[in-house]
Amino acid sequence: MKNNKYSDYKILHFDGKLDSFKNDIITSPVYIRIKPTNICNHGCFFCVYSAGFRPKDKENHIKSGMHSDINEKDTIPTKKLMEILEDLNEIGVKAVTYSGGGEPLLHKDIVKVMQRTLDYNIDLSILTNGQRLNGDKACVLSKAKWVRISMDYSDSTQMINSRNVDDRCFNEVIGNIINFSKIKRKSCELAVNYIIYNGNFHNIYDFSKFLKEIGIENIRYSPMWVPNFYDYHSKIAEDVQRELDKVSALVDDSFAINTTYNIQPNSSHSVNRNYERCYIMQTVPVIAADMCVYTCHNKAYDKTGKIGSIRDMRFKEMWFSDATKNFFRNFNPREVCRHECSNDRKNILINSFLEANVDNFI
Repeated sequence: MKNNKYSDYKILHFDGKLDSFKNDIITSPVYIRIKPTNICNHGCFFCVYSAGFRPKDKENHIKSGMHSDINEKDTIPTKKLMEILEDLNEIGVKAVTYSGGGEPLLHKDIVKVMQRTLDYNIDLSILTNGQRLNGDKACVLSKAKWVRISMDYSDSTQMINSRNVDDRCFNEVIGNIINFSKIKRKSCELAVNYIIYNGNFHNIYDFSKFLKEIGIENIRYSPMWVPNFYDYHSKIAEDVQRELDKVSALVDDSFAINTTYNIQPNSSHSVNRNYERCYIMQTVPVIAADMCVYTCHNKAYDKTGKIGSIRDMRFKEMWFSDATKNFFRNFNPREVCRHECSNDRKNILINSFLEANVDNFI
């Protein structure tokens, strides 16, 4: 079986980072997510980064309320991105994922930026809708650690309805997947993040089987976020689980699945936190298209999660400042993270680890 790429226990392999938490010392992030642009060529009705302001958004767009300070026109200038990468290389950041915001492959110099990431021997990955996964972009990404395509459809009609795109787009994305699977290095994992809602779960097994056949090596199934999360998903949860149980039969040495479709009050989709320190923000912060640094992607474009701005300051200067140290000490997720938290289980694990009594009676 393939290893679990999404394991919450990965952090336990980074002794230096765990020691920094114990000793209240700020060290370099292990991994950073960069949102190079908020511009997007899709209009997903469930997009948590849009409040219905994008040109392709329809009237039925769900208002997540999670990223209220976003500006669609924001894009990090290429010069600034190069400066950021120079800093990340200098302070020893190990990995970068380019994501949204918007569609990262729409940044005008994204090929140059991704190549510079590789030149610094920083592990490269991307979250993309797959529409621009071709040409020079695909060539550079063939050397990435992983490429994950966001999908919430299993045919052209579903894609048109959920993303407000032309009918050609489905075949273009599928074609890009097929072509990329042929050119990528073996060390680059080609994956899909499949977002489940009440109109797209009926043929999860058949579509997953198809994706495996065309080169997808990993599928992660996630529930669509809506304000009435539990009421919404409780109506379909049993049927969804039956489909996911069928998909498990596809797992082998070349294909893995992972699911966060956990419709329980104590899951990461809960709004309640049982700890007062967030350590993941010191491990995997987000640099957003407004040139601000945020605690995580759930709190990007939300002033309550803003660690600081690097518009007129270098990242390394901001990160190791007294202001950042004070932010980390005073940030209380129990008070300000009253929404879904994709890092909730990781924070529970780290807090439990740090609270454990260390003696020889294991």
